[in-house]
Amino acid sequence: MAEVTEVELPTITGNMLFYKKPELLNVQAHGKLGITPLTEQPFAFLRDTQVVPINVSEFNHVALNYPIIFAGEEKTPAAVMGLKTDQNAFVDEDGKIAPGVYLPAYIRRYPFASAKNTDDANSLMICIDRSSPLVTENADSPFFEGQELAEVTKQAVEFVKIYETEIQGTVNFVKMLKDYDLFETIDVLVAGPPDAQSQPTQQKMGTYEGISEEKIAGLSDERLIELRNNGGLAAIYAHRLSQANWQRLLNMEMSQELKKVNSAGKT
Repeated sequence: MAEVTEVELPTITGNMLFYKKPELLNVQAHGKLGITPLTEQPFAFLRDTQVVPINVSEFNHVALNYPIIFAGEEKTPAAVMGLKTDQNAFVDEDGKIAPGVYLPAYIRRYPFASAKNTDDANSLMICIDRSSPLVTENADSPFFEGQELAEVTKQAVEFVKIYETEIQGTVNFVKMLKDYDLFETIDVLVAGPPDAQSQPTQQKMGTYEGISEEKIAGLSDERLIELRNNGGLAAIYAHRLSQANWQRLLNMEMSQELKKVNSAGKT
């Protein structure tokens, strides 16, 4: 069995995770550029990303594949995609993700993103990651048609706007959890080797910030009804159910390590 090391989950800061060269989208600089889908290594940009921010509207989908944690002082909801720092267990050697795995909206909007205008808080500016291999000249889908945004770009911009709207709902959800004092530090537990009496054991791999089951049980009927009516209770259940995916992540990484060992043995 592969050695299990202590997990140190990183803090998410900023809003440009894995964007290496963000630039404000404009016709002067990007008029001859656009998006060309990658046939090789399509998700290579994710290979070093351990956690990805998510919105509360995604919890039910995320819970099917990844553990959900709350990262950093802001308690940013995030999908954990790997147990080791700077490693994503869901991206294979070909830079692909298995079919059917849910991709958080933060990933699906790439290489587009948003930036806040410091002079106008209500103004949303659209960025692209200029370093992305998706951004090319003679592109399949140009950013612009003449001086105007192309239709595909307009759709991408609309997706980014929706994403930003959902961020506010997520901020409100986290604030409610803080107000109700529902967070606690939780151990990451996975199946360990049987004990001397051949009984199953659990092994601690690290800790994360999550929602306390005990504190939920201690809520008043009034607050539980409020959580039920505003959708918060469903998101909390999704978060709790997602914790079963820690074992899945461990199994995936152990399988990958075994493949590397077997591959090395054949060379």
